[in-house]
Amino acid sequence: MSRISRPRVCVGWPVAALLALAICAPARAHDEDEGSRLAPEAIEEILVTSQRHVTASFALTVPAREFELRPLESGGQMIEAVPGAMTAQHTGGGKAEQYFIRGFDADHGTDLAVYFDGVPVNLRSHAHGQGYLDLHFVSRETIERLVGTKGPYLPRYGDFGTAATIEYVPYRRVEESSVEFEAGAWDTFRLFGLWSPRSGAFGGADPDARGYLSFEAYGTDGPFREAEDLRRYSLFGRGEVRLSPDLRLSGHLLAYSADWNASGLIPERRVKSGDLSRLGSLDPSEGGETSRLQGKLQLDWRLAENRLLVASAYLASYELEMFSNFTYALADPHACDGIVQRDGRVYAGGRVEYQQFVALPWPSNLHAGLEWRYDDARVRLGHQTRRRVTGFARDHDIRELSLGPYLELEVFPLEWVRFIGGLRLERAAFDVDSRLAGGGSGSGDDTLWLPKANWILSPFGEGSPWVSENDALRGLELFLNFGVGFHSNDARSGLLDERILTRAPGAEIGVRTRLFDRVTFSLGGFWLGLEDELVFVGDEGTTESAGRSRRLGVEFVARADLSERFYLRGDLTYTSARLTRGDVPVPQATRFIAKAALGVRAGNWVAELGLRSLGDRYAGEDFRNPRLSGYTVLDLGARHRRSPWEFGLAIENLTGTRWRSSEFHYASCALSERGAVPACPAALALAGSAAAADAPSAAAEGIDDFHFTPGNPRNLRVWLRYRF
Repeated sequence: MSRISRPRVCVGWPVAALLALAICAPARAHDEDEGSRLAPEAIEEILVTSQRHVTASFALTVPAREFELRPLESGGQMIEAVPGAMTAQHTGGGKAEQYFIRGFDADHGTDLAVYFDGVPVNLRSHAHGQGYLDLHFVSRETIERLVGTKGPYLPRYGDFGTAATIEYVPYRRVEESSVEFEAGAWDTFRLFGLWSPRSGAFGGADPDARGYLSFEAYGTDGPFREAEDLRRYSLFGRGEVRLSPDLRLSGHLLAYSADWNASGLIPERRVKSGDLSRLGSLDPSEGGETSRLQGKLQLDWRLAENRLLVASAYLASYELEMFSNFTYALADPHACDGIVQRDGRVYAGGRVEYQQFVALPWPSNLHAGLEWRYDDARVRLGHQTRRRVTGFARDHDIRELSLGPYLELEVFPLEWVRFIGGLRLERAAFDVDSRLAGGGSGSGDDTLWLPKANWILSPFGEGSPWVSENDALRGLELFLNFGVGFHSNDARSGLLDERILTRAPGAEIGVRTRLFDRVTFSLGGFWLGLEDELVFVGDEGTTESAGRSRRLGVEFVARADLSERFYLRGDLTYTSARLTRGDVPVPQATRFIAKAALGVRAGNWVAELGLRSLGDRYAGEDFRNPRLSGYTVLDLGARHRRSPWEFGLAIENLTGTRWRSSEFHYASCALSERGAVPACPAALALAGSAAAADAPSAAAEGIDDFHFTPGNPRNLRVWLRYRF
C-alpha cells in the first residue's frame, strides 16, 4: 500500500487575512443587543430568523451568565452548565476530561459531539480513544452561549452526537476590552486579556466590521504531593466584515499549547493501608504535552429575501504526546508498565447549507446541506519508563474521509403543530497503513441512512381547538422525537471486519412550560440504543465489542426567578444503561446526576451557591459488583462590579468533602507488592537475560481494586478584572 505523507500545516492567505481582520476590525459599541431583531435590510435578520426553533424538551441554550460564577479550571468544565452533564479529570489538567451525560461515561468524547464556532473538536481514531475531546483551549470570556440538543434528532448533526451535541458559540463582538488576573491555592494563576479595537483600517466603530483578540495563560501545581506543573497558553482571534448588504465574511484563528505532569490514578488499597497519601502517586512521571492550531472562514450570502447560502471551511493541526502508567508493575516488574501515546494530525472540513422558505401546502422552511471532513493522522502506541521511550508496539498512518449530505424540512401544518423531519446520509472511507511489520494495514468504507422526525405540539396554545386561559397550559409544549444517530469507531477496528459506523436509534417524549412568568421547567423520558458498543482501547491498541446496549432515562430541568434578587436552577437525571446480552449493567455508565444553584443579586454584587452530585455507578457487568463511589460537592462563586473594575472569588468544595473525581476498577501491581502478595509474584529474572529462558513468567494476575484520582480539596481563587 502506498504511503501518503502528512501535509505540512499551512494556513496560507485565508488565515493571514483572517488574522488581519481580527486585529483591525473595530467593535460595534453602539449596536443594539445581540438578541434583538435587526434592521430589515441587514443580513443579520435572515441569520436570526433561520436559527432553529426548540425541537426537543431538552434542547440546549445555556447563556454565559450560567457558567461565569462556576469555579472552572478549563473550557471543558463549561459543559457542566448543561443540564444532566458532568465532567471528571484524571491524569493531569492537560488531558481531556471525562464526560458523563445521559447514561454514558463518554470517556473522552465518544458519544458527545462538540463544535467550537462550527469546527468539530472530537478527534476520530485518536491515540487515546475514539472521539477524544480536548476543550482546554477555550477561554470562558469569549463564549456567548452553549447551544445544541440532547439525542440524535437533527439531520445537521453527525458523528458522535448520540447522547448530545453541544456547540460553543463565541461572541461576534465584544464591546469592552479587558485584562484579568486570577490567583489561587497551589500556586494557581491565570492571566487573561481581551482586546476589542475601536480604530484601525476599518475606521472606528464601523457597523460593517467587528473583531477581537484574546490571550490566556494558566498554570497550577495542583493539590498533589508531586507538583503538576501545568502550563496552558491559548490565543484566539475572531472577526467579520460585511462585504455588501447581502454578503458577510467571518472567521477565527486559534492557537493553543499545554504541558503538564500527572500523579495518575492510585489504588485504594495503598491509601487504606497508609502506604500512600491520598494525594500521592506511584508514578509521578505521567503527563504530557499537546498543541492545536486552527483557522476557519465562513461566508453568509443572502441570495434573495427568503433564501440564504452559508458556506464554511476549516483547517486544523493537532499534536499530543502523553505518558501514562495505569497498572504500575503488573506486566513488567523491571521497566514497569508505562505507555506513551502519540497523535499528530492535520484535519480539514467544512459545511455548505442552503436555506429557503418554501410555499408548500403549509408554510415550510427547507435546509439542505453537506458536511465533509478529512483526517490525515499518525497514531502511535509505545512503551516508556519515566518518559524514556523504549519502543513502539503500534504505529499507523490513518486517512479518513466522511461526507454527510442532509435534508431538513420544518413544516407548520397548523398554528399549534410543528413538524421537523429529515434524512442524513453518512458515508465514511478509511485507509490504514502500518509502519511496523505485522501491524495491520487495509482500507474500507461504510454507509448509513439516518432518518429523523420531530413533532412539537402546543395543544392548549393559540389556534388550538382546546385553547386555555391558564398561562401554564397555554404555554405548554409537547415534544415527540425520533432519530437515528451514529458514532464512528476507530478506523483500525475496520481491519477486523467490524463496522466503523455504529447506529444509535433514539426516541423521546417530553413537555416544557412556563409558570407565573417566573418558572420554566421541562420533564421527559428518553430511550437510546447502540447496535454495538464497539470501542477501540487506545491504552492497549485493541478493540473490544460489548454488543448491543440500551438506555432508558428520565430528566427534569427547572429555572426559576424567585424574585428580582433571587434565582434558582436545578436538574435531575436518572438513567438505566444495560447491555442487551444478559441484561447486565454497562460498566461505569452514569445512573444519577443532580445539580442545583441558588443565586442572589444585590446591587453590584452577584453570588451563587452551587451543588453537583454524581451517584454510584456499577464497576462491571454485574449488579453484585462493588460500585464506583458517587459524591456531592458544594461550590460558591461571587462577583462585584464597580466600573471599570470587577472583582470575584470562587470557593470549590466549600464543605471540604473527600471525593473522587475519577474512578475505575481493574487489576494492578505496585512495584513494592511484587513478591509481597500471591497475586503479584516476585520477578525472578530480567526480561531478555540468559536466566529468563528458564525462569517462571514474571506476569502477574494482579489485585482487583478501585483506582481513583482524588477530587480537589477545599480551595479559594480570587480574580480582578479591569475593563477599558
